[in-house]
Amino acid sequence: MKVTFAWLVTSGLAEAGVESTNLVTLGNTDRQFTDVAPYGSAAEITRHFGYTVPLPEYDLKSEKFRVIVPEDYSTNGTWGLLVWISPENEAQVPESWTAELARHRLLLVSAYKSGNDRHPLDRFRLALDATCNMCRKYSIDRLRIYVGGFSGGSRMASMLGVAYGDIFTGTLCVCGVNFYRALRSPEGEEYQATYAPDPGARARAKKLGRFVLLTGETDPNRPNTKCLAESGFKRDGFRSVLYLEVPGMGHAMPELAVLRRALDFLDGSAKSE
Repeated sequence: MKVTFAWLVTSGLAEAGVESTNLVTLGNTDRQFTDVAPYGSAAEITRHFGYTVPLPEYDLKSEKFRVIVPEDYSTNGTWGLLVWISPENEAQVPESWTAELARHRLLLVSAYKSGNDRHPLDRFRLALDATCNMCRKYSIDRLRIYVGGFSGGSRMASMLGVAYGDIFTGTLCVCGVNFYRALRSPEGEEYQATYAPDPGARARAKKLGRFVLLTGETDPNRPNTKCLAESGFKRDGFRSVLYLEVPGMGHAMPELAVLRRALDFLDGSAKSE
């Protein structure tokens, strides 16, 4: 299968402008990690994504991550994990999200310097290394490891959720989606294939993964998101896909009620549409 990696490298830079209203740097602590994920090696990246391009220079010890751990976190029970990929180099989510993450018993980790100007393979490795280290340091339910992102970060998350369906059990895409098959929308817009996922991981994602593909009524990425949801994920047999189009929302992060609905779906307490 031919995939257009060059397009993937440059596409994030052309995303519509990010609406930054009510965005704040995450509240908890900054961390540095030292354990490189075994599933993030060059061989594993190649196997999971089908890429044959060389990996760029990368040193985990020089990277920094923002971590949210709710105040009622305890090792007496397991918590879920949301690995968040931003389109910018700051680790940002709306301030109101923190209480909702606690309500769903979710920890959150987000890498700095993982914006659209960073090499895509680095962004993948940052997310995978964050996952590995959080699972080693905290009591994480391995059936509740989610990956998500906004805009260009959402495109990265959509790929990880499928190609690493053996790691991530849920994917939250906000205003951006990529797919492994080239598709054409009813309006004639072409969306290129951007990776060739490992068949085993893809099969697991189809059967067990849960995907929320979220967009706004006026989001420039709405046609892309809707086409890939209906002609891509659903047509290819992914069992649990929720397409959410928020009235009046543009290219922006969703409000709390929409986030709650998305997280409820990832947790299995809401049905596909």
